[in-house]
Amino acid sequence: MRKRECGFSLIELMIVVAIMGILVAVALPQYQNYQVRSKVTEALVLAESVKRTMEVYYADYGEWPVNNAIAGLPAANDLSSTYIKKTEVKSVGSTDCGHFRMKFRNDTGLGKLKKKWLWMKPTVSTDGGSIKWSCAVNSFNRTKDLVPKECRNKPNSAFKSCP
Repeated sequence: MRKRECGFSLIELMIVVAIMGILVAVALPQYQNYQVRSKVTEALVLAESVKRTMEVYYADYGEWPVNNAIAGLPAANDLSSTYIKKTEVKSVGSTDCGHFRMKFRNDTGLGKLKKKWLWMKPTVSTDGGSIKWSCAVNSFNRTKDLVPKECRNKPNSAFKSCP
């Protein structure tokens, strides 16, 4: 009796390689976006401490600080992290609204967010109670998928204006 050889044909192997290529082509960009979003999360963790400092200042004085020094924060370039180059309290024109912004570093791991600004804006409830923060990112159309949903705002003049 003759043993029949079993194995894969060349066509079957080529189909498997093609399917693997398609899966990699779809999964790789999504994975890279996921990595950038995790780095943005680090920036938002740093932003939490800045928000709390500014909220305390607002509660104590009834107005927003105009710069880092008045807010009791380190200088803009000193308030940084692995992916954030600097964080600065920014007055809008001659008005102090509590805005601050964070500049991402020139790091290729940040993808389209490298050297872009992440803006944070407070909104005080009308009864003087809670403060709600919203954020926006520069180059909105190119970078909106790299930030959390609450940061998918355009930092246009309406966002940067005081309420």
